[in-house]
Amino acid sequence: MQTIKICDISKNYRDVLALDKVNLELQAGKIYGLLGRNGAGKSTLLKIIADRIRPTSGQILYNGKTILDDTTSRQLYFSEPDKTFPELLKVKELCYYTSQFYPKFNLDEVLQILQDFGINEKKRLNQLSTGNFAIVRSIVALQTRAGFIFLDEPTLGHDAVNRELFYNEVLRIYREEQNTIVLSTHLIDEISNLLEEVIFIDHGQIFLEDNLDNIITSHFYLTGPSEQIEQIERSYSVIEKKENLGFVSLLIRRPSVTPDLPDGIKTSRASLQDIFVAYSKKRDK
Repeated sequence: MQTIKICDISKNYRDVLALDKVNLELQAGKIYGLLGRNGAGKSTLLKIIADRIRPTSGQILYNGKTILDDTTSRQLYFSEPDKTFPELLKVKELCYYTSQFYPKFNLDEVLQILQDFGINEKKRLNQLSTGNFAIVRSIVALQTRAGFIFLDEPTLGHDAVNRELFYNEVLRIYREEQNTIVLSTHLIDEISNLLEEVIFIDHGQIFLEDNLDNIITSHFYLTGPSEQIEQIERSYSVIEKKENLGFVSLLIRRPSVTPDLPDGIKTSRASLQDIFVAYSKKRDK
């Protein structure tokens, strides 16, 4: 499967509009970051793509087809933070059953990786802490080596060491399989070095979608005395403006032609999280 196309997807939960006419195309062989605040619509979108829930309107096209057949299903894997597995299932049993559906799933290798994370394969899922359950579900998801893997809050409850180990595992699987991995999280700066493509979602709408390098290089800060900033402010698309003791800092989107800057104005790089937070605040106004 080469593409998944999301076409005008909306989802209502009674009076709540969770997704609002979302359009998106996921291509093979990329790592995406689906980034947003809690309640932004990330989980709902992934559940619809994975055919866990139905949209209120719109459709999903899997290689141009609306039907998710058995062959296509084996090319998708969705991991969510909710404990949807039978609670009395043991870790080893979960791995075994997964191996029966996903042919690339190497049971012995997965059990060894989980052991390296300190997970006892004989434990039942309901005996695992939140962090250990997140490790199990995320490692199992990656080891399916499916063409499209969707990880919803994969590091929920992880400590810093295990998060780093998990991110290394993401990169290892991606290098070996060249598959598509979608990471949905609010830990933006922490995963930014993994990403190729970035999708910002807020209030059920995608408001920015681009290559990570394009986003980073097209946004930067201008900082200087308020009088000088006022002279050039109208020349830019300002995302956020901060004032402090006579100095002003603007987060701007780079125009096609960059005007000359007066003396005393400094430029600095904005992080992915800076950019996301600024856009989110602007949308709240």
